[in-house]
Parts: sequence; structure tokens; C-alpha cells
Amino acid sequence: MGEVLAPVQRKVMRASEAASYLGISETSFRSIAKKEIPPIQISEKRQVWLIEDLDSYLVTRSGRTPTPQQSNEWDSLCRRLTSNM
Repeated sequence: MGEVLAPVQRKVMRASEAASYLGISETSFRSIAKKEIPPIQISEKRQVWLIEDLDSYLVTRSGRTPTPQQSNEWDSLCRRLTSNM
């Protein structure tokens, strides 16, 4: 029998995907993101947003207390990249 691979869990979304995830238009998302949700520049012409940051934004907007999440090396690298922008 062959091995079954677990589905890959995405860490990032493009603007259109992030807008849909938050339930708002892409125009509204870009306006909010400029002020509140930092992007990651993965190439010269491509920005993406961490799903973790989108979730944190929703928790903050809801007035709830964020719960600590487990971190991994990829998350740490993404945070370092966004802090250097």
C-alpha cells in the first residue's frame, strides 16, 4: 500500500483570498491592511498575508483576548522578514 500524505496547511494568502477570508471586498482589505495587517513581500511583485495575522486581526476587532499559538520556524522567519520591512 502507498503512503498517504497529509494535506499541506497554507500559511499565507494573496489579497483576494485574504479579503474573502475576512468577508470583505479586496478594496476594503487593502485599505485595512495598509494600516493594520503587515504583508510579506515574497517577490518583487507579490505580497501575501499570514493567515495567523488575519486571525489575530479578527480576534482584536472582536474585542476578545488573543490566545497564544504554538510557533514554528516558518512563523519565526516570516515575523523576522516583516519586521525588517
